Amino acid sequence: MKTISLKKVSAVAVASLGFGLLSVVPAQAASATVSTGTSITLSAATSTVAVGTAATTTATFAGTAVSAAACTVATAETFPSDAGAGAQGATAAAGSSLTAASLAAQATVGGTIAPTTTGTSGAWSASSVLSWTPDKPGVYTVTMTMTTAACSTNAADPAAGQPTATWTVYAGYSAGGTTNTNKAFPTQGLNIASGWTGVAGGQGTVRITNFPTSTAGTYYVTTDTGAILAGTEGDAGNDIAATALTNGTNLAGGFNFAIDSSTSASAYMDVTVTDTGSPASTTVTVRTFNATTGASSTFVAATITWGANVAGLVKASTSAATMNAAATWSSTTEATVLASRTAATVSGAITPVAAIRVVLGQEAGAITTTTAVTAAITGAGAVYLNNDNDHTTSALGFGSSVSSTVANTGETFYVLVAPNGTSGVATVTITAGTYTATKTVTFYGSAASYKATNVLIPTANGVATTDAVLVCAADSAGVAVPGATIYAYSGDTTVATVETSDSTVSSAVTTESGTIPTSFAAKKAVGCVGFDVTGLSQTTKSSVVLTFGNAATQATSTVTTTSTVNVGSVAATTVTVTTNKATYAPGEKMTVTLTFKDSAGRLVGAGVGTGTLAAALTSSASLTGEALFATANESRLGVTEITVYAPLAQGPVIFTGKTGTNATYLATAGRDVALTATVTVVDTNQTSLLTQIDALNAKIVALNALIAKIMKKLGVK
Repeated sequence: MKTISLKKVSAVAVASLGFGLLSVVPAQAASATVSTGTSITLSAATSTVAVGTAATTTATFAGTAVSAAACTVATAETFPSDAGAGAQGATAAAGSSLTAASLAAQATVGGTIAPTTTGTSGAWSASSVLSWTPDKPGVYTVTMTMTTAACSTNAADPAAGQPTATWTVYAGYSAGGTTNTNKAFPTQGLNIASGWTGVAGGQGTVRITNFPTSTAGTYYVTTDTGAILAGTEGDAGNDIAATALTNGTNLAGGFNFAIDSSTSASAYMDVTVTDTGSPASTTVTVRTFNATTGASSTFVAATITWGANVAGLVKASTSAATMNAAATWSSTTEATVLASRTAATVSGAITPVAAIRVVLGQEAGAITTTTAVTAAITGAGAVYLNNDNDHTTSALGFGSSVSSTVANTGETFYVLVAPNGTSGVATVTITAGTYTATKTVTFYGSAASYKATNVLIPTANGVATTDAVLVCAADSAGVAVPGATIYAYSGDTTVATVETSDSTVSSAVTTESGTIPTSFAAKKAVGCVGFDVTGLSQTTKSSVVLTFGNAATQATSTVTTTSTVNVGSVAATTVTVTTNKATYAPGEKMTVTLTFKDSAGRLVGAGVGTGTLAAALTSSASLTGEALFATANESRLGVTEITVYAPLAQGPVIFTGKTGTNATYLATAGRDVALTATVTVVDTNQTSLLTQIDALNAKIVALNALIAKIMKKLGVK
C-alpha cells in the first residue's frame, strides 16, 4: 500500500512512495477530526485503450472541513508484472473544478498533490485529471482510499470517512468476444492491436487475466486444434500457483493452474500455441469446474486465425485517401474539385488545385519500406507525390505518373493535383501494395458555348419572374464552366426586360425553392445560372428574343446564344383539357393536359394556379396513375400535365369537370366553365378476333345455303 499526502508539508518524506500522497488541507485550526462527508468520485471508473495510448479519468476529492490537517488518500496500484517503469502508475495534472481549494500538478509518479483550502470552514473539493499510458496488454488499476484514521475521527461519520474508488484501465485488443470481455489480450501475433492472427506454422500468445480478486479457483486451459507450447504466469504476489499438466504427462491434454483468494486483477497467465501446420484457426479455452456439481464454466475463449505472413504488408481495408479542394490538405471531409485548366505558377512551380492525403493501414506491424507507391493521372492535369503536405518541399516527383517507395513517402503521404492546360475529367489513381484509391478532378476552360432553356413563362404584369430562363456555359471540350459571368440582352424591351448579368454556379443546386413566379429558385447543374425576366403589361405581343453573351454589350460578345421566351397574362381566359392521343390500347400510358391561355390567346404566365378548377376532373372509367388534377394547378409553361393509364376494357373514356372561380388566375370568361374530353380504348387483338368470327359466320351461312341447294336437286327432304 502506497500513500499520497494531501497535506501542505514537505514532499521529501513521500517522494519515494510510488503514486504518492493526495493531500487535502481544509484551512481550519488543527484538530483530530479533519473532514466529514468525504467522498471520491471518478468521471470514468473504467477505460479501454490501445497499448501505448494514454487513458484518462478525473478524480474529485471532497468533504466538509473540520480542521486544518491532512486528509491522506492511500493509493494502491496493480499492473502486469512485465510493465515498464513508466507504466507502473498514473500521473496527475494540476487541479481543476476547485472549490475553496487549490491544487498543484503532480508531474510524475511519486509526486505530491496538495489541494489547499482557501476558506476556514465549510465544503471543499479538488479535482485532478489522472493519466496512465500502458506499455503492455493487460489490466491496470489504481485504488484510492480516504481512511477513517487519516481523514475523520468523528464517531458519527465512520462510513463517510473512508470512501474508496478504483480506476481500471484495460490495454490492448480484447480477444474474448463480446461475452467475456477484457479477459484475453493477444501479446504475440501479426495484428495484436486490432485482432489476433498468426503465421501458418508459427505461434501466437494470448494473455489470460482479470481473474476474480477474492475467489480461489483452478483454471483448465485447452485448445480445439493446434498445440499448446507453454503457459507462463505473471504476477507480483505469487497469486497464481505453478502450472500442472492436466493429463500428467504432456501439454497435449492442456494444463491447469490455481489462483488464491487475494489475486491481483493484473495477474496473468500467458498461453502460447502453434497451429501444427494444418488448422485454419486455434481456439484457446479456459474453464473452471464447480466443486460441488462439477459443472463446467467458460472463463474465456480466444481464437487465433492462421494464415500467410502479412507482416509489413499494406492493409487495404483500413487504408484511406481523402481529397480537399486546395493546394494543401487540411480536412477529412471529402471535396468535389472543379478547377480552371489554366496553370498558376509560383517560383517556377505549378500550384495544385487538389490535395489528397493517403494514410496506409498496416496488416501487421510497420509497412515494409520497399513497398511500391505510385500516383498516376489520366485525362488532364499532372500530379505531385510528396511526403510533405505541399508541392514545394522536396517533392518526390511531378508528372502524369510518379513512383516511389514507402521508404520515401512514409505510411502517410500526399498526392497533389495540378492543371496542365487541358480540359476534362482527370482520373487520379494511387496504388500502394494491395491498396488502390481513385479520385476525379474536373478541369475547365473559358466558356465557348451557351445553352438556354426556358423554365417559366414570365408574367406580363411588370413583376419579375425569377429563374425564368436557365443558361449553362461549357468550354471547348464541353466541360461545364463554373463562375462564368453571362450577360443578357432583350430584343424588345416593350415586351420584357432581363437582368443584366449573372454568374454560373460552382456547386450544383439539387432542389427547387421559393414560390412561382416571384421567388422561385430552379435546380441548377454546375456551370448554369437562372435569369430573371420581367414581362411588361401588354397584350399585343406574345414573345421576346433574349440573347446571352460573354460581354457587357451584345455587339462585343464573342460567345452567344438566344432563346425565344413567351410572355402571358396571369389570368386565363380559356382552359382546355386534352390528351396526347385519341385512342389507346388497354393499360396504355395517357398524358392529360390542362392548357391555360389569356385573352390574347397566349399561354399564361407561370403561377401556382389557385382555384383554377372547381374540383378534380372525373372519368367515366376507372384509371390508375396520378390524380386528375386538383383545385390548384401550377403551370410553368402555360400547361399542367398528369399521367394516368387507360382501363383494360374497350370503349370510350370521358373526362369531365368545371373551371373554378378564382379571380387572380381566371378571367371572368374563364370561370365556372364546363370541361370535357373523350378518348377511346381499343383492344386490337379483340377487334381482330371479332372480325374473324364474323367472317366464319358468313362462311357457315353460305355453306348452309349450298347444302340446301344440293339437297333440293337430289330431292332429299
